[in-house]
Amino acid sequence: MDEKKAALVTRHIDRMPSLSPTVAKILQVANDPTSSANDLNKVIALDPVLAAKVLKVVNSAYFGFSDEVTSTVRAIVMLGLNTIKNLALSTAALETLNVKTSGGFNMDDFWQHLLGTGVCAKLIARKINIHKNLLEDYFLGGLMHDIGKIVLNRINPAGFNKIIDAAQKSGKPLGLYESAVFGINHAEIGELLAEKWGLQLQLKDTMSLHHSPGKVVRENRKLVYSVHIANNYCKKIQLGFSGNPYIEPIADSIYKEVGITPEAVEDLEGMLVEGVERASVFLQTAS
Repeated sequence: MDEKKAALVTRHIDRMPSLSPTVAKILQVANDPTSSANDLNKVIALDPVLAAKVLKVVNSAYFGFSDEVTSTVRAIVMLGLNTIKNLALSTAALETLNVKTSGGFNMDDFWQHLLGTGVCAKLIARKINIHKNLLEDYFLGGLMHDIGKIVLNRINPAGFNKIIDAAQKSGKPLGLYESAVFGINHAEIGELLAEKWGLQLQLKDTMSLHHSPGKVVRENRKLVYSVHIANNYCKKIQLGFSGNPYIEPIADSIYKEVGITPEAVEDLEGMLVEGVERASVFLQTAS
């Protein structure tokens, strides 16, 4: 990071609002192994607007329940503390970032890419038999991995659009141009946002190391590697547009550690497109 060049970006991040006290408390309660569904419900009840948004997602096609879930405590019992925590966190984070903000590039295409990466990572997690209570960690990691780009797009839309064009013409990674022009890249911004919001290390690693998987600590590798694979696969099939045309070569060791083959990932394409349509509810609740 070029701290002198990046000063404008870091000042902008400093001025951004923190996550609400309710969301901070939800993270605390959900991450406490002694917490119960009732403990988490008491916290969510403090913010009726957030509770309503969580229930909207729970009752959407994303989860596909046949009967309407009318209370957050029932949602917690059905889906688990970790899933409800991730729903609250993703809703609050997307709201803070203002998902409707436009600028240097097509935001609809960008959100399509993020949803695609989240859905693909979750499908990979299912394929490798990750416990059902942890599946939403994979979706959230994919959904949040590129949000540093939103900050650059908000600060200087014209400049961000120029570096996207330059990356497309050269075929080189967008991060190289981000660092050259802004002094900081979107992964470094992701790390700063994760620190500001007090996010767990596995999500922080996903936001900051999805282009540097070799730096990930062992306990977070499966999740970050899955997002790394999902991100590049969505770019390969042109599901949305992340602003970065460069498709990274993925080492065989990464596929091996995740426990999946490139062919098995390609087999997910049909379910992926359908899953993205269902997951669009996340953007609706954040508007």
